[in-house]
Amino acid sequence: MFGKEYRDLADMLLNNQRAKNFYKDLPQDVQQIITENGSEIRTMSALRHFAKTAKKTES
Repeated sequence: MFGKEYRDLADMLLNNQRAKNFYKDLPQDVQQIITENGSEIRTMSALRHFAKTAKKTES
């Protein structure tokens, strides 16, 4: 499922349980940053990249 591309973050979270669980486990502030960039997040690897980057920014 890593290679599957979705329309945006919302589409991915609706249709990919793994992505939904990953997103739910992130801190609230990281979720906020990811949501703000939701239109750019279309793959699981993009979601992981944004989460990793957001965590570094918040530290």
